[in-house]
Amino acid sequence: MRFWVYRRTYQRDTPPPPYVRVLNPAFICLGPDDPQVDPTIAIPAIVDREFQRVVVLKGVAEVTPAPDTLVNVETRFATAAPASYEIPLTLLGQSVVITATAASWTWHFGDGETARLTDRSSTVHTYRQAGARGAYLVIEWTGTYRIGGDATVRQVNGTATTTGDPVQVAVRTARSELVDQPG
Repeated sequence: MRFWVYRRTYQRDTPPPPYVRVLNPAFICLGPDDPQVDPTIAIPAIVDREFQRVVVLKGVAEVTPAPDTLVNVETRFATAAPASYEIPLTLLGQSVVITATAASWTWHFGDGETARLTDRSSTVHTYRQAGARGAYLVIEWTGTYRIGGDATVRQVNGTATTTGDPVQVAVRTARSELVDQPG
C-alpha cells in the first residue's frame, strides 16, 4: 500500500501552480503489509518523529516537610520518577523498545525561582516569603531504542519534555518567643 502526499505552493504575486508531489512529507502512512517498505529504514524515522508522544512519564513532586513548610527553612523536593524506563512498542510489525533517560530535572518552586539539575532528581529550596505555592517538576528526556532481536542500540534524535502537575506548598511564618523556665 502506498500513499502520496500532495501540497500546493505559490507566491502571493503569481497565480498558484498545480499541485506538486512531496517526496519527504511531515507525516507518512506506512502499513506492515507494504512489501516495498524496509522496516529498518522506516522505523528510525518514525521513532524520531514520535518520541515526544510516547514519553508520558511525569515527575510528581514530593515535598518535605509537607504540606506546610516555613519561611527561611530548607524544604526538600524529590520525585519517585525513575531516571530511565523502557517503552515497548510494535512498529511496522516489528518489536521496538525505546529507553527514555532523564537528561535534566527542572524544579519550579512557585515563587519565581527554579533549579535545573543534570546529575540528580532531588534538591532543596528556601522560601523567603509566606504564601501558597504550586511547585512542579519538568523532566527533559533523551532516548535510545532497539529493533526486534537486534542488539544494536540506536540514539533517538531530539528530546521529549514532560511537566508534572503542581503540588500545593503552604509556606508559613513562625515566630519565636522567649519564655521563663520555672525554677
